[in-house]
Amino acid sequence: MKLKYTGLLIVLAGLLVGGCKKNKQVFPDPYSGARSPLGIVTNPQQIPVPASGTAGTIVSISATGLLPYKDQLTFLFNGQPAKITEITATGIKVEVPSKASSGVTAFVVNGQLVFGPLFTVVGKVNLDPTYVNVAGTDGPVLKAFPIPLTTQLMIMGNFTNYNNQGRVVHINRLTRAFADGSWDRSFTPGAGANATVYDMAQVGPYYYIVGDFSAYAQQSGNVSRIAKINTNGLIDTVAVTTYLKKIKFVPTFNGGLTGTVRSIYPVGTSKMIVTGDFNFYTSRRYDQNTYDAKDSTIIDSVDVRQLVKLNDDGSIDPSWRFDPNAPGYRGRPGKSLPGANGPIRTLMQSDGKILVYGQFTTFDNAPANNILRLNADGSIDPTFNVGSGVDFGINFACYNAALNKYILVGPFSKYNGKASQYMVQINAADGSIDPTFTAKVFDGGIPTFAKLLNDGIAVINGGFKSYDGVIRNGFAVLDATGALKDGYNTIGNVSGNIYDIYETTSADNKRALLIMGSFYSFDNQVKNNIVRVTFE
Repeated sequence: MKLKYTGLLIVLAGLLVGGCKKNKQVFPDPYSGARSPLGIVTNPQQIPVPASGTAGTIVSISATGLLPYKDQLTFLFNGQPAKITEITATGIKVEVPSKASSGVTAFVVNGQLVFGPLFTVVGKVNLDPTYVNVAGTDGPVLKAFPIPLTTQLMIMGNFTNYNNQGRVVHINRLTRAFADGSWDRSFTPGAGANATVYDMAQVGPYYYIVGDFSAYAQQSGNVSRIAKINTNGLIDTVAVTTYLKKIKFVPTFNGGLTGTVRSIYPVGTSKMIVTGDFNFYTSRRYDQNTYDAKDSTIIDSVDVRQLVKLNDDGSIDPSWRFDPNAPGYRGRPGKSLPGANGPIRTLMQSDGKILVYGQFTTFDNAPANNILRLNADGSIDPTFNVGSGVDFGINFACYNAALNKYILVGPFSKYNGKASQYMVQINAADGSIDPTFTAKVFDGGIPTFAKLLNDGIAVINGGFKSYDGVIRNGFAVLDATGALKDGYNTIGNVSGNIYDIYETTSADNKRALLIMGSFYSFDNQVKNNIVRVTFE
């Protein structure tokens, strides 16, 4: 056996030797032509001197290997070129440029980068140290509702934890906070909502919340996207007698909608307008029986599309965008006007007029390119002349009553036939373009949110990487002309989406903005979905 194995090894060796005599196949070097390392050595974890500063500050950063590139070196503050004042064998001194923002620094030679330390650029927008909600939420925050006659806010969205207090008690999609961001434990909504809360309004002495939820607190199966709650967060209920003469507690607001309800607007002291992407209105009868004579809840449906006015008991107000004689669901009389042939969003002015925008080509069976306005009576407002509208959809619109202007942002390239790439400001009086505001070039993405403040400053968010050629990763502050506002664009990267901004004040009485959305970092720091900045 030993001899047999030896012979086999000899044969294999011969084959290998024979194989080696064949011509070798030569492959090209994949790294040929590659640039040699620069030889610049720095510590990205070092702290610059100083660690922060305003535009014009001279900053010292330690590094070696710079002298060979003294005449070809560029230094960047978060992508913005800086003036180099001194290069030595042990480091560099640079001046913070006027358009710099907080972020990483970098040495650049002929396109090759060596990253340096982080640097914080100090400007007129800064994280508010007096805001105590440092942990944020575990899900998106969509809106803040100011509680009348107090400094408190209702915070709503799709979260189950607020500043880590969700470990103590249920915080499901709705909570109340003090002015400094701390959690108000006296607000007791029980189990809260079982899905997203989008909006809230006060009608009379009660609050009304809307969203995607089908249950609120102890009421499961009796709620459809809208709930009437008391000031302590509990749902308002009433006793009814069932078919079998049992007493059952059900919501006093007997009305709901199928689909998503995004907005609610109070009308007087006893009515409300709700809007969204829904198809049917529902109400419940609790005194009905089943086929075997047991208690049953009957749900009645009415054909209602996207916009409806409701009374404070949940019933439809048939005087607003509703035809009580038109054949509706299953041939029963009564249905709303058709609305849009695509998704909509809305916002209401103080005079009751409602801007309707989104992605649609018709409204009430008439041509409409993604935007129009309704009068307070629900009819289309002919004085709001948008002409051909926008050529693609609108992501977001904001309105400022003091300026009587709208800002629209989205994937469009034209407004009423005129070039308007991704953003346009229009006059609310007639829908015409505001010629004093000109949007600059967005690069790397489009804006998805805008907030127009009373002094004409606009805060913009989206997936863009730069604005007007300046690095602005998802966050920009513009002046009244549409240009980047000097001193207000030092905030570093924002990773995520902003959905709402509420103007307020800090604990030391500075102007401040409460910023809410679905983001995980703000100004290069971990911030979960809600943050407050001073805005000086």
